[in-house]
Amino acid sequence: MHFDIVVLGGGTAGCVLAGRLSELTDLSICLVEAGPDYGPYAAGRWPEDILDARWLAFSHAWETEHEDRSQLRARILGGCSAHNACVLLEGEPADYDEWGHGWSYDTLEPYLARARNRLRRRQLEYTELTPWHRAFVEAADAPDVILHPVNAVGTVRWNAAFAYLDPVRSRTNLTILANTLVDRVQLDGSRVTGAATSTGEISAEKIVLTAGAYGSPAILLRSGIGPARGLPVGDGLCDHVGVGFGFEPSDALREDVRHFADERPLAMGQVTIAARSRYCPTELRDLFVFPGLEPLDDGGYEISAGAFVMKTTSRGSVRLNSDDPRVPLAIDHGFLNDPTDAEMLEDAIAAVREFAASAPVRRYATHEVRPGADLDAATLVRTSARGFFHPTGTCAIGRVVDGDGRIIGFDNLYVADASIIPSIPRVNPNLTVAAVAETLAVSLAAT
Repeated sequence: MHFDIVVLGGGTAGCVLAGRLSELTDLSICLVEAGPDYGPYAAGRWPEDILDARWLAFSHAWETEHEDRSQLRARILGGCSAHNACVLLEGEPADYDEWGHGWSYDTLEPYLARARNRLRRRQLEYTELTPWHRAFVEAADAPDVILHPVNAVGTVRWNAAFAYLDPVRSRTNLTILANTLVDRVQLDGSRVTGAATSTGEISAEKIVLTAGAYGSPAILLRSGIGPARGLPVGDGLCDHVGVGFGFEPSDALREDVRHFADERPLAMGQVTIAARSRYCPTELRDLFVFPGLEPLDDGGYEISAGAFVMKTTSRGSVRLNSDDPRVPLAIDHGFLNDPTDAEMLEDAIAAVREFAASAPVRRYATHEVRPGADLDAATLVRTSARGFFHPTGTCAIGRVVDGDGRIIGFDNLYVADASIIPSIPRVNPNLTVAAVAETLAVSLAAT
């Protein structure tokens, strides 16, 4: 098989890139995805948990080296947009202005808007909030409340495959290869000639990696592209870091939620409360409090809240455990390597516990059951820190790729996903990733 452009990885970025390139050009485009493709949304073949925007979905996850939820990523067309919380937030202009190499908020803003429209973003209304989420809104200062904008149509998670591929599936210049695991790219000097996959070799004029902040560096490392060529591939891994809390629900919580559920759908995550750490500039916010609600099999409810640092400076890495692409990766998040992040996380923990002590939340949460009120913030930071499923930075702009996403030293090899983001935004990055791919689709179509 030969194509003009092969896109390796069918997550958010891959769907955006393949869909847009198919629209913008008559070039032959191939999108390769390790997981299944259930076809267009209208065909009705997608699994129920993947469609249900109210809850996280774990049925199509990659294998990990050990039990570590921080490594969670989806193995399905649409990638993490097919199993996440559907939060579609835009970062502050400062988040993008620091990227450099031709990137800024002004250059990215039109593509953020384009991605919002295609992903069918809608704003949650106050009337949709469960009693648990409303309690946090009532306890917070109004400017700090973020009612989630979501990529959801009703309760259907409108993932990137629906948004970007369904409109172009009938185009003859687009081929989607699902259930196809990418091993490596094939090289001829400084040019890439194709890719080796589990279903055979594919040749291409250009290859674009969109396998995410874990998968894209892994493909490059298996291909011999990394430190040996002077490129820090796999370095710079960055995620938002936090601690999760669980609370004992009161009788009032159970009763009020049951009454609410008689009239409206329940949902896990509907609101975020922004806060500031001791290091945050006054005009910005760098902490998130993320309350969660989930029904239990016994008819009760689990109530929780996460405390997250949204502007971390600690860095980790992605390495290979084996040259076999089926073997899980060696992922070291490097959480809290910078002591500043630990202090900021203590501030986030204090914010959650302050909310838990407020009258609106205390009405529904009788006491903290996880990790435990007897554990102080410093202890929790050392023992309970985890990620927010937002990995970035492992093929960063200026270090591994240039401002056009082209891998430094190569003529026709690009990366166009979360791995090129050199500095993590202060928000859930799904919209940012889509906008990055939108931006690079235009530049690739022009070359």
